[in-house]
Amino acid sequence: MTIRTLPVLGALILCSAAGATHGAAPRWCRAPQPPSWHRVLASSVVSLSRRASVLPIAGAGDGRRFFAQLYSPDFSGVVRIDARTSRLTRIRRFPSARNDQADGSFDGRWFVWNEYHSLSDFFADFTTFAWDSRTGTLLQIGAATKDSSGHFWASPWRQPDVRNGLATWTQGVGPDGETTEVHVYDMASRTDRIVRTGHAQGSFFVAGPIAVWPESLAPGARTRVLAANPYTGEEVAAPGSLARLRGISALFTNGRAFVYPSAKFISLWWSPSTRTAPQRIFSGKPPNSYVDNSVRIAGRFVIFSSLGRGYVADTRLHRYV
Repeated sequence: MTIRTLPVLGALILCSAAGATHGAAPRWCRAPQPPSWHRVLASSVVSLSRRASVLPIAGAGDGRRFFAQLYSPDFSGVVRIDARTSRLTRIRRFPSARNDQADGSFDGRWFVWNEYHSLSDFFADFTTFAWDSRTGTLLQIGAATKDSSGHFWASPWRQPDVRNGLATWTQGVGPDGETTEVHVYDMASRTDRIVRTGHAQGSFFVAGPIAVWPESLAPGARTRVLAANPYTGEEVAAPGSLARLRGISALFTNGRAFVYPSAKFISLWWSPSTRTAPQRIFSGKPPNSYVDNSVRIAGRFVIFSSLGRGYVADTRLHRYV
């Protein structure tokens, strides 16, 4: 543990001590923000972000580096940044610094992302890339497709997921403007397999690995979670507590724990594994309740936002700040 993390954990522990009841499980609560918390934030700014626009995407797995979108006069594109030194690795330059954006995930070796090329089509125009952090190899593994009139099919909004050298994403294919395909790309064999054609939303992996996605099976029906073997495409049962979810569309996982906003995006729920029933972390305050879909898991911590305010929750202490 570094000295700079102590004020943050201290604030969370203070709340834990105040809210604990002898013999009872701790209840989730909001921790205070002492002056030490603000000093940590002020002294931990990545220096590169003072002279360029840096938008983090995913951690690089070593507690030191992270993947990001960088916008600067010299280079705009996808990079890996050392948070301590601001040293960066350029991965791919954006064709258009004005229009292009990226979002993705990292499995310890492969960084996979969607590169979105328009600000006005709800992310329909995208290309999917994979970068091997060991060799520096860059691959294009997918791309959005167009209808007969030349417009891109609408696709669900979700960054691609990657686990154990497998990447998955969902994209629109028509012909009704709602039909989608769930793709699984194998980095080792360089093969793309379609494991589902239907009305799937954004796909991801859970331990196994198993490809998983929410889908409405009838017009007006709430989504349920479906799953497939990523190597064969064979349908399998959704694991554990995921099988009981209904109406959920913005679930995020690290392969084990998972977290998601409720169906109406007014609360946030977390579980350490698919074998455990989810528990509520956070509830928005009416009448302006809203938890958005920019949820992430980083070890024991969950990062989320509500009404423009960012929060970090400690799942060990059951506190957020």
